[in-house]
Amino acid sequence: MSKSEYAIRHGRYRPKRLAMILTLLIPLVAGTAFASTPGSRLQRLEARAARAHLAATDEWHALLHYEPNWMHGGVHSEVASAWFFLAKDGQTDPAAELDATLAGLFSKQPIGPRKLPAYCLFVARRKFLVRKLDIDTSTLPVHDCPGYRHWRAVIAPDAASLVFPTAFPNSPSSMFGHTLLRIDSARRRHGTELLSYAVNFAAAAPQGNRGLGFVWKGLTGGYPGVFGLFPYYKKVKQYAWIENRDVWSYPLNLTQAQLSRLVDHVWEMDSVHFVYYFLNKNCSYQLLSLLDVARPHLHLTRQYNWYAIPSDTIRSLADVPGLMGPAEYRPSMETTLRWETRQLSPAEQTLARKVSRHELAPDAPALNALPAKRRAAVLEVAYDALNYQLSSKEVKAAVPGQAGRDYANHILAVRASIPRRSPFGRVPTPKTSPEDGHRSLRVNVSGVYADDDFSLGFRIRPAYHDLLDNPGGYTRGAAIDFADIGLRLDPSDGRLRLDNVHLLSITSLSPRNAWFKPVSFTADTGIRRRPSAHVFTNAPNDLGYYLQGGPGLAWGGRDLMVYTFGLGSFDANPGLQPAWALGAGGSAGMLAYPVPGVQLKAEAGWLQYAAGADGHYGWAKFGAQVPLVDNFAFRSTVGYENTRVDDGLRVDFGIQAYF
Repeated sequence: MSKSEYAIRHGRYRPKRLAMILTLLIPLVAGTAFASTPGSRLQRLEARAARAHLAATDEWHALLHYEPNWMHGGVHSEVASAWFFLAKDGQTDPAAELDATLAGLFSKQPIGPRKLPAYCLFVARRKFLVRKLDIDTSTLPVHDCPGYRHWRAVIAPDAASLVFPTAFPNSPSSMFGHTLLRIDSARRRHGTELLSYAVNFAAAAPQGNRGLGFVWKGLTGGYPGVFGLFPYYKKVKQYAWIENRDVWSYPLNLTQAQLSRLVDHVWEMDSVHFVYYFLNKNCSYQLLSLLDVARPHLHLTRQYNWYAIPSDTIRSLADVPGLMGPAEYRPSMETTLRWETRQLSPAEQTLARKVSRHELAPDAPALNALPAKRRAAVLEVAYDALNYQLSSKEVKAAVPGQAGRDYANHILAVRASIPRRSPFGRVPTPKTSPEDGHRSLRVNVSGVYADDDFSLGFRIRPAYHDLLDNPGGYTRGAAIDFADIGLRLDPSDGRLRLDNVHLLSITSLSPRNAWFKPVSFTADTGIRRRPSAHVFTNAPNDLGYYLQGGPGLAWGGRDLMVYTFGLGSFDANPGLQPAWALGAGGSAGMLAYPVPGVQLKAEAGWLQYAAGADGHYGWAKFGAQVPLVDNFAFRSTVGYENTRVDDGLRVDFGIQAYF
């Protein structure tokens, strides 16, 4: 025991000495208390953040979705929700937003539609600042978020995959395909990915709004874009079952820290609005922004200022060493059913169709007469066909509604009574997965013979695939050309002239057979010359706008398809008298794939003008493409066009490269 302790305990401590000690201690205690006030702590944290240049780091910019300005220095955030920024100028000032976020951690004030304090609302931001500045969160006014903890526990993230439902030309919003992220749970067992969660980004358009108005608003930023979190099985049902789109998935090699940061940012994105643009600020672009949060130094979104196509973004990820694992393939119900029916004889197909339409009982004598293995095959196809009809929006089930579902269960029960394993194996995975398909940007240099003269032709197409391109990795029989521009160089004077422009050209060839009765279609609009050979002559036909398209039918298989279309057309062209024409007619053609990589296409058509100018427009064309080396191919087309005024023969032959 010290002397001072003895003196105090026995009442011998002198008051004067005690007063002197208190005089010395009070300023120290008061100074310590003052230094611990929230204001002073915040100032120190802001100073440390400024010295460390945290506001300029890739991770902070990714969390706030900052992108460099095009025309001048600085950055801007692509988030359109004002409440997402705690600083008045936070949308354009990363440092101000960082300071405001630090201040928000010392406040209980609710923010945004969810009415949560900054500590619980901006979890990924908060963890970034806590990690970088070593903040003791237990001293903050809010330091627990029950809602967030419950949400994380439900998701239990363990792994992530990029998911790519293939192109669906019948839907304007999905004509190039779609991408989403799948978050796999730590509770997941092998083969149970349907129980995972999917992160999706899409335009928040009114239900059922999918016409020309949807396309226009999607192109011009007329809809807000929002992230959503859904049970993955619902998305598989939508894409693989209802829309009949094959689905590819790619496991992402992320560390647990990277995955955790991505999932925390998904929590932050709830109710956050972006401006949605169909061509660039779309699903693929915004999912890249999530991966930029996980791995900020990749700068994935900066590659796509003008347009972002799902297949191209997948290739960008495939180009990052070690980021993506091998592709996994999930065939659609239609793909599966087509695969199964090809393995039945014609007589077995007839029996399966009758059973699926309730024209024949699943235990009828005609089926019982079959060997057990073949009877099982017929019943499996009948069940899958009925299930396909019940799930599809475009096919009417012979037995609809609950009665159809009950009947499907009856077919399944009869099949289960046959002690044989399924005769059908897994649907074969296509030889070329989407990331290995050709690049969508295409440049063509060709020689052109027209008007008894030769010239040099140039074409550039930013997106995305036509029927003569190699179909590997794409939907066979589907074509979308966007902003395909053709130029010609006059050999006599060296002048470069516009030849034609395909603003948008879409063709969907869906083969029909006894099981499937889809309707194909084609639509094409842009600027052209009629006949197209007259680009260097004084012929009256000149550049003019056109719109042409209509429904059709297609038949065949993977290696050969024939098709026919009924067409309507509108032309506005100064070479016509008067300068416009409305016509109707049709076309027919053939698309063949004789050997891998070689495509052949032949087509002929006729349009009779019904209003405006008198006359007609007829054409016959043949095209071929042959691969050369990686990303290069030889293409040639021969075409003849005929109008009431003139006709023309044109031959193109050249090299095209894919980038």
